Amino acid sequence: MPLYHPVVAARVFSLSVHADYACRHSGACCTAGWSIPVEAPIRRVLPVEVIHPSADGACPEYDTAARLCRVHRDHGESMLPRSCYHFPRRALADGRGTFVSLTHYCPTAAWQLFRDDVALAIAEDPPAFPAHRDYDPLDGRNEWPPLLRPTVQFDLESYSRWERFIVDTFAGSQPVLSALETIAGTAERLRDWSSTDGPLAAHVEATLAGQPRRAGAGTMMLYRPFAQIPGYQSIVETIPDGLARPDLPSDLDVTLATSVLGEWPRLATPIRRYLAAKAFGSWSAYQGRGVRTLVAELVASEMVVRVEAARACRAAKRALDEPLLHAAIRQADWLLMHLAERTPLLRWLGEVEDR
Repeated sequence: MPLYHPVVAARVFSLSVHADYACRHSGACCTAGWSIPVEAPIRRVLPVEVIHPSADGACPEYDTAARLCRVHRDHGESMLPRSCYHFPRRALADGRGTFVSLTHYCPTAAWQLFRDDVALAIAEDPPAFPAHRDYDPLDGRNEWPPLLRPTVQFDLESYSRWERFIVDTFAGSQPVLSALETIAGTAERLRDWSSTDGPLAAHVEATLAGQPRRAGAGTMMLYRPFAQIPGYQSIVETIPDGLARPDLPSDLDVTLATSVLGEWPRLATPIRRYLAAKAFGSWSAYQGRGVRTLVAELVASEMVVRVEAARACRAAKRALDEPLLHAAIRQADWLLMHLAERTPLLRWLGEVEDR
């Protein structure tokens, strides 16, 4: 019997740049040094409780020469441990459907952000993510909708409108910082709603359909702790004991100034797409306390990519280019999605709701 029984989702969504994702057998996930739990139903194929990596970080079931997983090759995808079956997918399910995003630690997923053959948008029924697949989502189907602010909830339709607005903003051509300022300013206008303004849904629609306005300096000061390099250390401090913590070179500011910031505008498209992937199908919408928390996560994610870009440039001894940005995005998601512990991370991000 297969371990995974199909659960039919009413609707499945992904970002357009991920919609045709397929494994390119880079081997990154199979050589990452992870210990993989093995569920009881598949121990007839893998007779161990945990697969421990070899000294070089490779899974013992990984055929290095063929760049293939022996279990997948010989027994099919349904007999993979759950961690392997789901990677690099990360899903959210709620009353609207199932939203599938990817961790960009996967090299193929990261390269999808650089493609020039498809515009960024939200895609329904993406071919890479069929409705019958098991996605093990964060399940919000029986939960209240996301919060607008700590004491006010969205309705699902209004939240969808906000999510589309963020993706559409990142699909535009404005600089990364300008896009973040537009989203932050709009979040404050949404957040200012009161019952005297009429129905919330009408307020959301009017705000998002109107002329976007970038946040002023006062609003962006709310997000300063998440935009500056010390914020990187705040994220690192959430990494559980026993996991390696990245350090910051003392000359990072110099590398940022000389090798990164001048190239940032030229490479804005994949950076904006990376941030759109953080907002799409967001777990923080359900785990956080309002729209500011999500904006803080976007600001912090951009900061982490900047820091990782500087680290990559410093190691390569050259200015930022596409391969180095690709490496930086992979390392950013390694930190944000695979090392950092979500509860303290969300607590830190959520401090912005009380300012």
